[in-house]
Amino acid sequence: MATRVPRLGWQKKLLFHSLMLVFAIAIIECASLGVVYLTQGSWAKLVQLRTRLVLQDPFRPGGDFQAPMVIHPYLGAVMEPQSDGGRLTVDGKYGITEYGFIDNDLPIHKRSRDHVIVGFLGGSVARQMSINASDRLAQELTTIPEFAGRTFTFVRLATNGYKQPQQLMTLTYFLMLGAEFDVVINLDGFNEATLPGIDNVPAGVFAAYPRDWAKLIASDISSEFNRMGGYISYLRQGQRDDARHAASFPWNYSPTAQLIWTLRNHRRDEKIMAQQESMNRFTEEKMPYCRSGPSQKFDSPAQIEEHCTEIWSQSSLLLHQLCTARGIRYFHFLQPNQYLEGTKPIGSEEAKQAIRLNVPYRAAVQSCFPLLRIAGTRLSEQGVSFFDLTEVFIDHPEPLYEDNCCHVNKAGDLLMAGAIGVQIRHAMSGQ
Repeated sequence: MATRVPRLGWQKKLLFHSLMLVFAIAIIECASLGVVYLTQGSWAKLVQLRTRLVLQDPFRPGGDFQAPMVIHPYLGAVMEPQSDGGRLTVDGKYGITEYGFIDNDLPIHKRSRDHVIVGFLGGSVARQMSINASDRLAQELTTIPEFAGRTFTFVRLATNGYKQPQQLMTLTYFLMLGAEFDVVINLDGFNEATLPGIDNVPAGVFAAYPRDWAKLIASDISSEFNRMGGYISYLRQGQRDDARHAASFPWNYSPTAQLIWTLRNHRRDEKIMAQQESMNRFTEEKMPYCRSGPSQKFDSPAQIEEHCTEIWSQSSLLLHQLCTARGIRYFHFLQPNQYLEGTKPIGSEEAKQAIRLNVPYRAAVQSCFPLLRIAGTRLSEQGVSFFDLTEVFIDHPEPLYEDNCCHVNKAGDLLMAGAIGVQIRHAMSGQ
């Protein structure tokens, strides 16, 4: 006679199925976590990306550090100020001023015996360092006998995408408005080496014009171009909304939810890139003079780089002469970059976010930076206080570069500011 197996009660069945469901979810979550680490490098990097997108204004791509560049009659382009006097960006005190630069005060100051006015020129790397590491720079400058016992006022006139001759034009413009300086620091080189051959020249735009000049002009005269830009803003708004949802409880603790979010975000990134390429093609069509400028022809990328190196060099020499005539100490620094081989040990962790073999910057840096270094030597021979910072990270294997372009983290900014301060101190002390 067969033994009857007692049937499980509904409570035990429910418990069994619940445990199996939890087990299955745990397996899925663990597998998703593994994929997250493979694709993102770490959970912390995923959170960093998510946070950046949560804070991003879709109408101001790039978040707090970028705003729409609007046409300026003398400087080419500046960041668009906001009606509230400038959105706060860093440490609760930096915003876009009425003059279109990120700073904590207006840029026009007068000299006095009590304080030292230090102006910053350059692109986004200089702008970021001037915010993150001005205190570190002040520590070095206070050791200069001439500056002992004086406070420092930093005037930030560096902004995203600026390249020579914009630094020259910017200083000239603000001097005309009555601004005074004791020291001017120009940290540049990357934008001059890379941007003209990436945006202006391929679009038939004069190389010395501000970056993406055709796009700036097109946005004012073409409704079709504005429609393309509006679609990008729509996609970015979706990215922001998805990121906010992924950051909310309980999804922020779920690797699977985060993995799904990263996949959706990647698809939107691809659509944004495709739309940006369409905008590039749009600006390559026949353009009026206000969009193209004087006609130029280059037979090779090398010719573009030689031409832009000459613009960079002449602009710095003119800055030196202008500052000397006004009793201002001018210091020019060639910025570091990860694509200049042998200038920094880069481990596998840093390489994940800092190195891309297919980015257009890489080849331009490797071929143009040597030209800039040679031109910098000639500037020194002409009396310019020029310093090559390309090897400032050569003894620092720790991760410093935070994107695949040119920007560094705060530790990198502090190292650059310290090196700049030391060079200025040596120059002013005659060492």
